[in-house]
Amino acid sequence: MSRTYNQDCVLAYALDLLGERWTLLILRELFLGPRRFGDLHAALPRLGTNLLSKRLKELEEADLITQSAGDGRGQYRLTDAGEMLRPTMRAMMFWSIEYFMGRTEPSAPRECIHSNDLQPDSVALALEMFANKCSLPHSNYVMHLSIDDNSYTYYFMNGEMIARRGADAPAVARIETDVATMMQAMRGEIYIPEVKSRIAASGDEAVIEHFMNSIIPGAAVAEEVARKIAASASLHA
Repeated sequence: MSRTYNQDCVLAYALDLLGERWTLLILRELFLGPRRFGDLHAALPRLGTNLLSKRLKELEEADLITQSAGDGRGQYRLTDAGEMLRPTMRAMMFWSIEYFMGRTEPSAPRECIHSNDLQPDSVALALEMFANKCSLPHSNYVMHLSIDDNSYTYYFMNGEMIARRGADAPAVARIETDVATMMQAMRGEIYIPEVKSRIAASGDEAVIEHFMNSIIPGAAVAEEVARKIAASASLHA
């Protein structure tokens, strides 16, 4: 007897694979690069070691992550299949921001979005999400970003921005900043002139400008309006 499969069935299988508690958060930790077991547990302290081991084994069996040797200890990294979830994860992050910011009642997610006291890794991934949501044309480049002395490399390749931990790859520009500045920029509370006054930047100015315009909502428009206001004020002074 033949069976008819539909999209609901396919979605159900995906949810069976990814819907277990902590699974997506484990994958999120690996989007920035390989992590050892201890690193994952430190990043997700409420996740017990037994359950973490179980989830990692399930993800390995599903071929979403793999374990490789590094410095004598195993490191977990995404497979190609796991890496394909990156756009989905970005979309879920952005949906969460829009959903919780659109609700009036106080909530832990709203407090998180308005917080300037977040882990640099979370901010690094949020910057990647914004840069792809507000993607602007530019030639390919590699840039280093230091957030509170935590190093990241941003690869802008073929119109897509991808963030990785560390600063081993050669880069054409570098920005040193802090969590508060980046969060306020992404929330649109400050714009490029103030961001520039609070960061240390060096290297290719066009790359730095592209990166900032990509992560600051409406930055280019706001800066142009500010320039026009300033010009008008000087004419009437």
